[in-house]
Amino acid sequence: MTDLLDRTVTITPAMVETNKSRTSDWADTVWSFVEDAATQGASVQLTAIQESYSPTEVARMCDVSRATLNRRIHDGTIKAIRRGTRWRVTEPEVERYRQYLMHQAALATADDF
Repeated sequence: MTDLLDRTVTITPAMVETNKSRTSDWADTVWSFVEDAATQGASVQLTAIQESYSPTEVARMCDVSRATLNRRIHDGTIKAIRRGTRWRVTEPEVERYRQYLMHQAALATADDF
């Protein structure tokens, strides 16, 4: 049994997608953590965290300028979340925008074929 204050359990979507069985390694890890907490008289709080990126990171990932990305956030093309004074873009939204850019490029070059 380890001190719970020194332990963090992280389960990623990829881990769940790889093995959806309730008897998978990730489920065993979570159950072990819960059992340790109960033994120590502690509660366990589960929180879901969605990966998000700054506009600068998204601009690099999508090969566009930061100014373009900011315009797309403000015109609603990219859905961003305001956290304090900063914008954050979720991972699914980055993927959606990348697909949108690929579609736009395909349309622009369609007449070339």
